[in-house]
Amino acid sequence: MFEKIKNYFLKLLNNPFIKTPLLALAIVVVAGILLFIFLYFFTRHGQGYPVPDFTGMDRQQYLAVAKKNKMRIEISDSVFIMTRNPGTVISQTPTPGVKVKANRRVFLTVNATNPQPEEMPNVVGLTLRQAKSTLELKGFVLGNLSFKPDIAINNVLEQQYMGSAISPGEFIPKGSTINLVLGRGLNNEKTVLPYLVGLTLADARNLLLEASLNMGKTRFDETVQNFVDSLNARVYSQYPGYMPETFIGFGSRVDLWLTINESRIPPPPETDEVKKEEEPVQFVEPEEDIFE
Repeated sequence: MFEKIKNYFLKLLNNPFIKTPLLALAIVVVAGILLFIFLYFFTRHGQGYPVPDFTGMDRQQYLAVAKKNKMRIEISDSVFIMTRNPGTVISQTPTPGVKVKANRRVFLTVNATNPQPEEMPNVVGLTLRQAKSTLELKGFVLGNLSFKPDIAINNVLEQQYMGSAISPGEFIPKGSTINLVLGRGLNNEKTVLPYLVGLTLADARNLLLEASLNMGKTRFDETVQNFVDSLNARVYSQYPGYMPETFIGFGSRVDLWLTINESRIPPPPETDEVKKEEEPVQFVEPEEDIFE
């Protein structure tokens, strides 16, 4: 019985009309399996390495970390920030924590070792808003605002670099901080205190400058662990505390507390139409500050 079945199948396999299609099918199946195995190992399917946080590292450090994590480094850009060490990493792509394949390129923006010199513009006589725009277009950073009695409210009376007056046309490092002296009027005029809760540090600083105010102390709570966290953190408390139509002196400092914990950020206050007598946002100092 078994001999008959065996002979029957051998006869079928020897039939060229059956043998040829079966052979072709077998070749396709084997080729498909081999291709799948090749792609699996070539792409390292399912294997990903989290990108380290290179922020703040110098060349020796980020090259060592990249080698350890089987990644390649490429410098995509350089900027100049006076408060950061020359040659250290400012930002990166992909961002820290993203999983990538081995041998992936990580693009870094580093702080320039030799900043490009830039000509100082003349912002004396301009309004604060115009001066800020002019300085930023030149690659400078608007720093501290100070005020003195003058009929020209919020107009620039003097431009300063590193504590001394600087004349237009002088060349200083691009990215330098420029402080301004402005007029505050002759009758001790004041400005409206803005509501800063819920804003990032950069947005809060811009809003303060637009209101002719300075940023005071900035503190991050325990949820802020690194530079990227500090960029994403938002204000959960400010001092002086916000209250509608609160007026404070030009150049006053406003302290900020920031977190990345969304539950710690209070909702915005109700409008005057909904509630005439608005209670101020309560100032709550955190139990523990990480950065200052």
